Amino acid sequence: MFCHPPLHRTLVRLAALVTTLVLLTAAPTLVVSPAQAREDTGSDTRTASKVPVRFSVATLNLMKGMRVPGMRHDIGRVISGDASVIGFQERLFSRPALRASLPKSWTLLMPKGPTGTDDNPIAFDKDVWELEKTWSALLTGRTWRRQTGQVAHDQYGVVAVLRHRRTGHTIRAVSFHLPNHLHNRRTGGPNYHNMAGVRAMWRMADRLRDLRKGTRPEHQFVAMCDCNVTENRDLTDDLVKGRITRPLRLETNYSGRKGGSGIDYVMAERSSEFRIDSFEMYRRLVTDHPGIVATFRRVG
Repeated sequence: MFCHPPLHRTLVRLAALVTTLVLLTAAPTLVVSPAQAREDTGSDTRTASKVPVRFSVATLNLMKGMRVPGMRHDIGRVISGDASVIGFQERLFSRPALRASLPKSWTLLMPKGPTGTDDNPIAFDKDVWELEKTWSALLTGRTWRRQTGQVAHDQYGVVAVLRHRRTGHTIRAVSFHLPNHLHNRRTGGPNYHNMAGVRAMWRMADRLRDLRKGTRPEHQFVAMCDCNVTENRDLTDDLVKGRITRPLRLETNYSGRKGGSGIDYVMAERSSEFRIDSFEMYRRLVTDHPGIVATFRRVG
């Protein structure tokens, strides 16, 4: 059949258009998810409220002879304050008992070694923190007996480098115990009647400063201690304020609520993206010390 030339050109164009539409319909459809779109554009739509901007660290001195129910009660109290790291002092009962007192998601760092290496262990929640390194640090080779002031075994602190799983923030935490009968509360200075204990404290403070100097710049130095120095009577440069907190620029519960907390402290380096925002004291415990929980919040 003969077609008029203009009509023939129109039919050819229509056929080409139909062929193109058929090919487009048959091609696979590429579906891009919102997450892929964010990755492609390099944008992150996570809100600040979904990223943790705080964590809590506790110090807890254990009374000699405590059993599992008592330790479990006291640990539960400080964990109720959102503590995900606990520095213990005076661990004087069995290792299995202390491990059994912790929740299942927690792990306990008690290095084995000479007498004293495991007196001040650190526990942390594995769901919150990842362990990078741990060791026991000799703080003084000559020290005291807790009640008599006589020379006893070497004193160690337990050190742990922990990285927060969500924020990536890393802390170098150390748990330690200073000598008893160290503080003359009348003068506010050292108790020179226990000169051996005072000198041991000075050696320990020097070693703690070394541990701080060895901390990587991007890590935050955090310490938990039974310091045996009453905070509102620490009036000289020879005790905790003058030998530890001021030289290392640490903030502590010295600046917490009125009345202080006695002799137990959480200390932390100020020059960090996380600063101590508040302290809570838990006094109704089986042990004879308060549990101190310090909450850290991201600056800004």
